[in-house]
Parts: sequence; structure tokens; C-alpha cells
Amino acid sequence: MSRFASYCRFCEGRNLVPLKSFKRKSRWVPAFAGMTLMLYSTMSFALETPHGGHFDRRVRHIAFNPQQVVKLVGHYGFSTDIEFSKGETITQVAMGDSSAWSVTPVANHIFIKPKDQKAVTNMTVLTQLGNGSRVYNFELTAHWSRRGAHPIPNDMMFQVRFLYPEQQQAQQIAQLQHQQLSRRLNSIQSPTVKNQNYLYKGDKVLLPVSAFDDGRFTYITFNSKQDLPAVYVVGSDDQESLVNSNINPAFPNTIIIQRIAKQLVLRRGNKVLCLFNHSFTEEQPASYQSSNIPHVVRDLKGEK
Repeated sequence: MSRFASYCRFCEGRNLVPLKSFKRKSRWVPAFAGMTLMLYSTMSFALETPHGGHFDRRVRHIAFNPQQVVKLVGHYGFSTDIEFSKGETITQVAMGDSSAWSVTPVANHIFIKPKDQKAVTNMTVLTQLGNGSRVYNFELTAHWSRRGAHPIPNDMMFQVRFLYPEQQQAQQIAQLQHQQLSRRLNSIQSPTVKNQNYLYKGDKVLLPVSAFDDGRFTYITFNSKQDLPAVYVVGSDDQESLVNSNINPAFPNTIIIQRIAKQLVLRRGNKVLCLFNHSFTEEQPASYQSSNIPHVVRDLKGEK
């Protein structure tokens, strides 16, 4: 008789248990189920309490999260100011128990004050900001303070300000860009020499050390011992006229002419000297849309 047949005879006449009905008990199953229930319970009833400020814990702040319920603690005889984003308009305030609290919306603020001895309720606030809207959910509780405006523990909330991480990040980026632009504007930008083909005729007492242009402005540099002359431009009608110019403090001996001209006249008293631009093509003012500072463009405002 085979070994397999002996096993079969051994099973004859015995009560066989169906495979599906066989269950093995485990001590881990109820423990795991308890952990899951506890975790679910904790996550379901989590509240976010505004954080105390660095200077006074009664002035608090909290980051806006549309999926979070905010816990506000009121004190009888004291009001709380809830401040939303600048420009945000309150469109609706819904109270679970409207008789338990005094609610006064003003601009982007809501002033609340507990009235009823059983002031435990909820509040929903709907707001409008630009083309978008926001929803705020609050759980309100209140109690008496035994030490007036300085309770122990200090759970009093004179003001609760909402912070908006996206707005703060955008403000930080804008502030950083402004600082970088200010550094560029205040930095010393040496002009790029594009044309040095200048000739002169006249009194050498007014002869500059160098003359060149960068495609926008003309730069005339003098010796530090020379007195700077007045600069005129000669137009197509051979008439002289004053030209806009300035002196950069970083280059105190250089007159910056805000254009490129065919002929410039330098005058001081009865001394005269003419500068001729031999690479001049046509008379045109400087383009004020451009700038010699990298990544900086002039933005014209008002009339052209």
C-alpha cells in the first residue's frame, strides 16, 4: 500500500473541516485595529490654535489652510480681532449659535465677543479677494479670566492675524528683486567704448583727455586740474544749443552728454574748442528705453 493511500485511510470516518471556515487567531489584528482607530480619531478632530507672537502672546498669528478648523478662545468681557488679508472683503458670516457671540465685520476684520455662558459654537466666514474667494472655519469657545487681561495660562487672544504663505513668498521675492535692482542702479557701471573717432579744433586749454561714445551717450573726460566747460551741440542749421548732460559722482571729471552728435562745442569764457565725431551717421537722441546697466530697462511714464 502506498504512503498516500495510508494517509487517505487515516482520514476516513473523521470530521473534516472546510478550508474556508478555518481561521487562525492572531493577537496582532485587534492591536492594529486599535491603532488605526486611534489615528483616525486624532486626525479627524485635530484643531489648529493660533500661535503667540514674539512680543505679546495675546497678539497671535496662524497660516491660512482652507482644510483646517481654527480654534479661537474668547474671554467674557474681552473682544478678539480677526484680521484677514489686505483687500479681502467679508461677504458672509454664519454662526452655529448667533446669540452666543457678538460679531462685527469691518473691512477685512471681524470683531467677536462672547455673550452667552455656553458660548461653544462654530463660525464660518466667506470672503472675496479679487476674482477668488476663501472659506474660513472656526471653533469658538469662551471662559472667564481670573486675572483680567493677564490670565494664567495666557490663552487670551486680543488679535488673530492670518498669514498667507504664497503671498509672503511673493513679497519676499519682490523685495529681493527690488534690492538687487537697487544694487545695480547704485553700482558703478563703466561705459562701453564703441567709438573713439573724435577730432578737435580750437583752444587746447579746453582739450579733453579723451572723448568717446557707447552708442547712446557721449563721454568727455578732462584733467582733474581743468575747469569743466559748458557743452553745446551744433545742429543741422549750424546753430548752437545747450545739450542735456550730467556728471556721475563716480567719474567726477567726465561730462556725460545724453546723445551722440556730429559736432560739439566746448566753451569757457572766451575759450572755444570744437569736437567732431567722424563716425557719425545721423542725428538722433539717445534711446531712453535702453540702459547701460545689465538686465535693466527704462520704463517711460507720462507723455513721450
